[in-house]
Order: sequence, then C-alpha cells, then structure tokens
Amino acid sequence: MSKYHSKIYVEYRNGGTKAEGKKVVLGFNVGMTKPAFTDRYGVAIVEHDAVGRATVYVSGSRLGEFQAPGETVVFL
Repeated sequence: MSKYHSKIYVEYRNGGTKAEGKKVVLGFNVGMTKPAFTDRYGVAIVEHDAVGRATVYVSGSRLGEFQAPGETVVFL
C-alpha cells in the first residue's frame, strides 16, 4: 500500500465537463505511479510513495505538474 495519495481533477476545456474513465499516471524522478482512473466526476485518486514535483499524464498526454502529495486540475 502506498504512503501518499493525490487527487487529480480532469476536465474538458469546453466549459468544465468532467472527463470520466481517463487513465491518470503521475511521473516522479524515481519513476511512474500505477494508473488510476477518473470517476464520473472527473476525479482520480493516485497512490504514490514519492513526494515532490510530479508530472500529470492523462491517457498518455503530459498535461501539467504539481507538488505531490496534493491536488490539481488538468484540462483535456
């Protein structure tokens, strides 16, 4: 079981429609997390052991960075 959890909100740029069923992965200097998938509200809870700057990938596309653990919103 991972030590930390981060909450990623995934929305479409068309006015905030929530993106359901999207694969979310975080990238750290030490590697990538296991994938998590967004729920019907566009929220993915990603488990990780690393802390610090993380890159957010949604369905293979790099969409942003944030300080993990934490929360961030990314747009498709």
